[in-house]
Amino acid sequence: MKSALNRPETEEITLEYVKQLGKEWFESMVDATPEEKLFSLPRLEHRLVQEHQNGERDGRAAMLRSLLQRRFGDLPAWVSEKITKSRLSSLEEWSLRIFDAQSLDDVFSDKE
Repeated sequence: MKSALNRPETEEITLEYVKQLGKEWFESMVDATPEEKLFSLPRLEHRLVQEHQNGERDGRAAMLRSLLQRRFGDLPAWVSEKITKSRLSSLEEWSLRIFDAQSLDDVFSDKE
């Protein structure tokens, strides 16, 4: 894929091109700015922390799905929906329950 920053100006400008250009510009600014300066910018710090948390949550959700499929076979739609809408703390709790659970209901029950 050709970098948006290297595209000739004579090409037609599309919404996708503008989005890609903005993304690449933002990434280049983040890469070029010292970390301590980045975190002195409150909005940027919030965005970076949020992206990190979302990435961690998505990774744990994917791992939980894999573990559940390995243990219980194909997952019903309600399980995928519950995992997708969950918080990080719930994903952690459910992941630990896999070891003792005899069924998907055991994993997702509201017990403490």
